[in-house]
Amino acid sequence: MANTIFNFRPQKGTVPLYQQLAACLEAEIQQQHLLPGEYLPSIRRLNRDLKISRTTVEAAYQRLIDKGLLESLPSQGYQVVAVSSKESGEKKHTVFSPGNKNIPDVLYNFSNNYVDTATFDTVLWRRCLNRALHAPASIAGYGDPQGEQALREVLARYSYVSRGVACQPEQILVGAGLQTLLMILLPLLPVTEKKVGLEAPGFPQAEQIFRLMGWETRQYDPADPNGDWPGLLMISPANPYKGRALTEKERNNLIVATQLERVYLLEDDYNGEFRYLHRPTPALHSFGNRERIIYLGSFSRTMLPSLRISYMVLPVSLLPAYQKIASRYNQTSSTVEQIALATYIGEGHLTRHIKKLRSLYREKSRMLQNALHSICEGEVRLLTSGTGLHLRLLVNRSCSAEMLAKAALMEGVKIIPVRGTDPKRKPEILLSFAGISKEKIAAGVEALHRALHSSALGIHGPIEEKKGCKV
Repeated sequence: MANTIFNFRPQKGTVPLYQQLAACLEAEIQQQHLLPGEYLPSIRRLNRDLKISRTTVEAAYQRLIDKGLLESLPSQGYQVVAVSSKESGEKKHTVFSPGNKNIPDVLYNFSNNYVDTATFDTVLWRRCLNRALHAPASIAGYGDPQGEQALREVLARYSYVSRGVACQPEQILVGAGLQTLLMILLPLLPVTEKKVGLEAPGFPQAEQIFRLMGWETRQYDPADPNGDWPGLLMISPANPYKGRALTEKERNNLIVATQLERVYLLEDDYNGEFRYLHRPTPALHSFGNRERIIYLGSFSRTMLPSLRISYMVLPVSLLPAYQKIASRYNQTSSTVEQIALATYIGEGHLTRHIKKLRSLYREKSRMLQNALHSICEGEVRLLTSGTGLHLRLLVNRSCSAEMLAKAALMEGVKIIPVRGTDPKRKPEILLSFAGISKEKIAAGVEALHRALHSSALGIHGPIEEKKGCKV
């Protein structure tokens, strides 16, 4: 591999070290200093040569894997496999196999990395941006580190009406994504041990942040309140990686735990607005002890992933600790976009947009289920539906979910392998219908069906009847 990697020098600032290393490696790949099929140094070697922690190297490599630039090969190491490029309408990837043979571009994207931009009124959003740009007094400086006052006032009203989250603007922190907000939050928590409970499967980037901040991560089961729960639990009530919402029992267990002050609960309300069989369930924040629940909201799925604005609602008891360190942080989200978002939400555009999305996604979810039933009958089993932007499927193949994802990519289909499941079970995958157009759903399932019958995978009989929904 290229020697330039060993010239990496950390830069002082607010950018986490693992992101700096990942950016350095990505630049080497994009500039073709690291070629497809080439192996990167082992984690141990970079830990030794660069004198940075193994956790930092591991997180940087994982970031590149998530971007589709690296692949972790068992007993071999980390290999450069992809160079990405953007084309009109959909994200495409030119992926390379170890033999440097091209794999087809992504034609049917069932992953969760983007939404269909046709669903968003960009003209209306542009008007909101233009209005913000015509307020020079508001955009002349760096902005309030806590977030623009106008946006925080609007978010306090909106979160109460839409999700039942009762708070004051002073409790709201605005930042560029979940990771940024976590790095602010963790030093504030009055816990005796830096241990956090995470769902399995859960949000991998969050786990990386916890580890980089010196926290021990462990899995916990919200259905088992008598388990060894640490003082901080992270939960996504509409977990996209599980493909289902929390059950009533799981919700009650978590609410009671906060009321008894057993835990702090970090509620990541990802996709909480999207339920199709019933009305959206209010946030846990609206039921539990608000002094023990930290609420996280985002607009990456309700609007656009490129709108890097998330917000966090702090308990009142944590505000003094935050005020002591607030001056250390600069605002990480664009002031212009914050002001535009305040206008967009305040005039009711977001509420109307989400209402349209619910109708659209309900239709797309049904179309995807129907296509699976007619094309892949007996080969997949629908495990969960009715919430979020994904279907979770059990696939009747004796291989890993990662192997299945590679076979699908060979047919131009990008899917989400479910990690962290029992390796003795059949593989499980997620299919997101948010970004793919209605016109492509059936063709995408046809391509997935071809992948299930590819030479790389075995062909087996129908799945025996089990509890759950059959596609």
